[in-house]
Amino acid sequence: MLNIGEMMEKETVKMKMREIVKSCFFVPSLQEAVLTSVEEHAERSDFLFGCLAGMHYQIFSEEVKESERIAAAVELLMLAGDILDDLMDQDSLETSWSKAPLTTSFHMAIGLLLAGQKAIADLPIDDDKKAKAQSYILSRLLQSLNGQHMDVTNGIQTEAEYIEMVKKKSGSLVAMACFVGTALAGAEKNTVIIEKYANDIGIAAQIDNDIDALYRWDEKNDIKAKKKSLPVLYMLASKRDNLLKQYFSNHIDYNELYAQKEKVIQQMEQEGAFYYAKVMSHIYKEKALQEIEKLDVDDRYKSVLKTIIL
Repeated sequence: MLNIGEMMEKETVKMKMREIVKSCFFVPSLQEAVLTSVEEHAERSDFLFGCLAGMHYQIFSEEVKESERIAAAVELLMLAGDILDDLMDQDSLETSWSKAPLTTSFHMAIGLLLAGQKAIADLPIDDDKKAKAQSYILSRLLQSLNGQHMDVTNGIQTEAEYIEMVKKKSGSLVAMACFVGTALAGAEKNTVIIEKYANDIGIAAQIDNDIDALYRWDEKNDIKAKKKSLPVLYMLASKRDNLLKQYFSNHIDYNELYAQKEKVIQQMEQEGAFYYAKVMSHIYKEKALQEIEKLDVDDRYKSVLKTIIL
């Protein structure tokens, strides 16, 4: 009988990730680099995506066996995405993949993308279920890639465009994790509800990440790259002059802005930009909670999902 009250052990998921890496990377130096990245990922991440995949498999199959390997496979995919994001944004410079030669970093990221999918393909589960899970991985990763491109090309002008970008960039990754577990369990129902709460969770999480990045200028390049997050859009729409408006309209350069970063944060706090973004994040979390309540599953499963997600 499934003991849904027990969370998956993070250490066990990490051990499964290491097993998969050792079976997929044969060159000693590359294998060592990837194993190091797994350790760093475990320190930086709460394994939310892997946990969602494993928990959805448990909820809809009532099976515990293989759930941790499913979680590990999804976390390897997420690690690949993190490496590519950091290389593209040129931040998180303290990570091993940022310090490694570019060729090695790309081999790590591409290899992890393949290793995660191979781990799904090797599961002792019906081929039809695995094929459906693979289809979800491909479609949602492509959605996320398109959202990421919208983000880095600075094409966002309005809050509605920002939400649509974040839904593609982050919501699709949460949906991928949920649907991998659901597909491998063979579940056919609840897909519309899962898609809705996955998107809402992804949007809320991205808003929170964007707020965090605005306080960490020395680690994140979001402002330098002129990314238009929700608090930034709020400041750009303000009727009062502020430093971010001057920077985004090219009246001051990044060095001039950085020299006044405390004042930028102060202006955003005083104008209510952070408060507004936090309220929006809370609204999307509430929407996710309401969708989870609509799931056609036992109430104890809903409670676990709410606890894990929010």
